[in-house]
Amino acid sequence: MRGPLCAGGALMLLTMAPPTMAEEATADNAEPSAGVITLDLLTVTANKRRQTEFDVAGAVSVATGDDLERDGITQTDRLDAVFPELQSMGRSSRVYNNFTLRGLSSADFYGPAVGLNVDGVPQLPHTYAQSLRNAERVELVKGPQGAVYGRGALGGVINVETALPGEEPEAWTDLQVFGGGHRASAGASSGQWRGWAIQGMANDAVAGGSLDDPLRGLKNVDESRDTGGRVSLHYLPSEVPLQARLKLGTQRYRSEEEYYVPLDTLSRKRVNPVVETPKLNRRIDDVSLDATYDLTDKWSITGLVSYQRMDLDRTFGTYGIDTKEFQDSLYGELRAAYESESTSLLFGYNGQKQHYKYEDLDYGSGVGDMGGPMSDNTMVTHAVFTDGTYRFLPHWELSAGARVAWEKAESLMTIPGAPGSNVDHKNDATFWAVTPHAALAYLLTDEHRLWAGVGRGYKPGGFNKAGTSSLDTAAYDSETALSVEGGWKYRSTTGTRRAEVTLYDIESQNVQGYSGPAGLETLGNMGDARSLGIEVNTAFVVFEDHEISLGGMANRSSFTDGPYKGNTVPYAPAYSFRASWTSYLGNRGQWQPSATVRHVGEHYFDTDNTLRQGSYTVLDASLNYETDFGVTVGVYGNNLTDTLYQVYANRSVGAQLGAPREVGLHLTARF
Repeated sequence: MRGPLCAGGALMLLTMAPPTMAEEATADNAEPSAGVITLDLLTVTANKRRQTEFDVAGAVSVATGDDLERDGITQTDRLDAVFPELQSMGRSSRVYNNFTLRGLSSADFYGPAVGLNVDGVPQLPHTYAQSLRNAERVELVKGPQGAVYGRGALGGVINVETALPGEEPEAWTDLQVFGGGHRASAGASSGQWRGWAIQGMANDAVAGGSLDDPLRGLKNVDESRDTGGRVSLHYLPSEVPLQARLKLGTQRYRSEEEYYVPLDTLSRKRVNPVVETPKLNRRIDDVSLDATYDLTDKWSITGLVSYQRMDLDRTFGTYGIDTKEFQDSLYGELRAAYESESTSLLFGYNGQKQHYKYEDLDYGSGVGDMGGPMSDNTMVTHAVFTDGTYRFLPHWELSAGARVAWEKAESLMTIPGAPGSNVDHKNDATFWAVTPHAALAYLLTDEHRLWAGVGRGYKPGGFNKAGTSSLDTAAYDSETALSVEGGWKYRSTTGTRRAEVTLYDIESQNVQGYSGPAGLETLGNMGDARSLGIEVNTAFVVFEDHEISLGGMANRSSFTDGPYKGNTVPYAPAYSFRASWTSYLGNRGQWQPSATVRHVGEHYFDTDNTLRQGSYTVLDASLNYETDFGVTVGVYGNNLTDTLYQVYANRSVGAQLGAPREVGLHLTARF
């Protein structure tokens, strides 16, 4: 990785170079003029404590609601368009979306390696592709986060924070219209009355499809529709140090997207034959209540309780198999926080009960089968955790924390026995996980920070959630990851330049994955792995009204032990890069052109490394005009070169392709 290391060194020299033109214009005044773009210092909750992104002794990237709106990002599974370190791939469909971060991925469709939290609530695995509704910001917390977040945070965590209502009533809408479909959302807030406020929003998205089935004489067969809504009640009194929020939401996704194309000739003009039209019908319902109360000017307490449910009806068209799945999660958390000038502490407990049920509705009567007739799994987690930061010298900070978790998994599987009969198998297993972390930070100046840390993450052991044989009645072990990392952060005092470089070495043990033929795989432990990499991110302002950001990563993630020793871990690109430019032209910056280039390196879809996607490049661009009365209109284009690339491949069924070229109109309004 000599090239990326040289790039990181060059970046550090660049930030220590003479001021940019924008910085020269503001050097005499720490407060830049109204015409100068600034890169705002953002407050995050990456460690479940409020800190600026610069102060976190770790690697955190942030996309604001304005960033997402400008780039037209309305779904969580498109966050890789703004975070170059993150890869998002829909395996079979968006329902089974997979995130990869720092070379850590998950072969298990039911056990993600990257956590997704929405307003502090961990999301069920089959809800990872969902609408981003009224997001204030999205935080990408990189590296194993077991101490604060617990299970499933091997590669890192994605935190989605929704916007709170303001004091005055307001309404907003976002509309994208393109060939064959649209994405629309709208919302309103009542404003605050004696501290009370109501907020509501709804969304509807239709995609007409891009794949053809000449055998049946059909075009654009992979259509989909996503609809949903959310309402929240807030209590935000000015005279009482209390904030409370009750949220209820629902979302329904209907799709016929699960088609595959031949592996040897990638094309949208011909899909592989199907026995039945593939169908997906997913419904998500959730409710949550959270509250924070300031006991004193230093102590606060936060409580959170939530329930989420996912129902999925699926027709796997390739073999004409109908399946039904159910997942739900009951989650609760209670934590106390202490903040002083030199010390920040967090203590907490959380518990979670998850229930997964999988059924093959016509087992044994179709062309093929997907798993056994029925799998019913329950997982219970209890954990206590602590985290803190102490500034023991003017320029030195120490951060440390740990979590102790107890997990119990119970499984009931109906497995085929003698011809014409089924046998029920029951089993249970318990697991302990201790996940500490520690970091040391040195503040060279107000602009430069060095840090180094070590941390641990884990994915709990358990049972196959879609068992296929009696082998699945045996539990597999927890997967763990130990990370050693260090980095440098820079932010100019004028807010016109920022940069970050991070190096990491992650050792994984008992990596979980599947073995066996398609539809009859057994989930187990495949050996150990190691991920070495570097991440580089920078943004700077040029000529006061142009913002340029560059970011990327280089990674080598491979198995170091077991039957796949020496092979690359699936879904882990060797490198990725993103470059974007945004300008604010006109006397008040009303014209806003932007362009983004994303380049993703080669990667594999299987542990044998026989299914490969080569490197590819995607170009996006837009032009927006901001009016004087709160309305912005524009045109946009995604994947303008119509690059053809795979997001999933399987020897038994074929390949699936990334999104095609999309050109459309974009309108946003806020009143």
